[in-house]
Amino acid sequence: MSALEVQIDRIVGPTHHFGGLGVGNLASQLNAGQASNPQAAALQGLDKMRLVASLGVPQLILPPQPRPDFHFLADLGYRGAPEETLKAVLESDPTLLSAAASCSAMWTANAATVTPSCDSEHGMPVMTVANLSASLHRSIEAAVTREELRALFRSGVRLHDALPGGAALRDEGAANHMRLAESTGKRGLHVFVHGDGRPEPRHHWPRQTLATGKAISRTHGLREGDVFHVKQHPDAIDAGAFHNDVVAMSHHDLLIHHELAFAPESESQMLRLEQRFAEISGKCLRMICIHSEELTLTDAINTYFFNSQIVSSSNSGKPVWTILCPVQVQHHKQAHRLIQRLCADGVFQDAHFVDLGQSMDGGGGPACLRLRVPVTEHELGCICKSAWWTESLDSDLRDIINDRYPRRLKLADLAEAEFCYKALETQRLLSSRLGHDLAGR
Repeated sequence: MSALEVQIDRIVGPTHHFGGLGVGNLASQLNAGQASNPQAAALQGLDKMRLVASLGVPQLILPPQPRPDFHFLADLGYRGAPEETLKAVLESDPTLLSAAASCSAMWTANAATVTPSCDSEHGMPVMTVANLSASLHRSIEAAVTREELRALFRSGVRLHDALPGGAALRDEGAANHMRLAESTGKRGLHVFVHGDGRPEPRHHWPRQTLATGKAISRTHGLREGDVFHVKQHPDAIDAGAFHNDVVAMSHHDLLIHHELAFAPESESQMLRLEQRFAEISGKCLRMICIHSEELTLTDAINTYFFNSQIVSSSNSGKPVWTILCPVQVQHHKQAHRLIQRLCADGVFQDAHFVDLGQSMDGGGGPACLRLRVPVTEHELGCICKSAWWTESLDSDLRDIINDRYPRRLKLADLAEAEFCYKALETQRLLSSRLGHDLAGR
């Protein structure tokens, strides 16, 4: 298997706002109620996609999911014309209006968990759509996500529905899953990170469970000896690391994590992971632990240092590893010094600092905005061609966004029927340009 890793990002929708709905997400809660800039959010996301594509990395684009979701509101008993429905929801329960209009599907790292064909007994890529049942506003994403992934990969993947809902099986997708493999991509090891189990966090509800990781590893046909279930440190969750990818990042044979990323009782699993990696690859797993003296847990979460996006490409046959960090890392003395050190040590050949202010204010950095899908050359050719990033597609999408997206939005604006009609029409235009037919939703 060639080490090809497709990046899937989603365009931020025109109803992007700061609803403060993220469970244990400090940025989301801190910025709740502030005015958002949907146009800037969408263009910032496209800027990152352009950068990734310019590095020679395969980049796919998904359209916004249709919002506001009037089907969701109807299921909750809100009937009548859209004008009446929107005003009634705003007056009776603004949180439901915020959920119905949420653009949280922009963070596609939570869309699904992915296993490449070389790791599965099924002999083909396997995906499980995340149920996101820990949060109301995110739990409504799964049905459309499944349709989109089926359209993107057609018959080239084994696509599983979201796990049954309920607290015991809450699933946040790839944000709590890491695949480690040597550079050729052959046979990887899978690390599932959960937050439940004693000791529990004191302040925030863990958003991923051990039972979820075990269920996915079974249904994906993973070899038992190649699966590792690691508990997230409860102090990290309480500090605002609601997903593992806020305190750890990985790529191929590299794992960088904060010293408080994993609970002490997970040390035996981490040792077994290193041993198993050496057994199957004949090489050492590169594990880099960042200590609190180098970067405090609070600073790691505030800068989203570990939510940087790592990509690799070939330049004249030599692998080039690039890290895309939030600009907050560049502006933070200790975090910036860490990136400079990692580049000087040869871990990365290049570093870019990207402005994702709108996403960051909602609690998501570069890695939150993408779903990684390892594929073979043959599998790459089976992916829907209309979703690939191109200069022409980028230009068309920017024209729609610049012409139709608002530059300022607050929750009360979502109760205006005229705005919502325009938002849904804009999303249909974007979907059509990307080859998706969501007009019936």
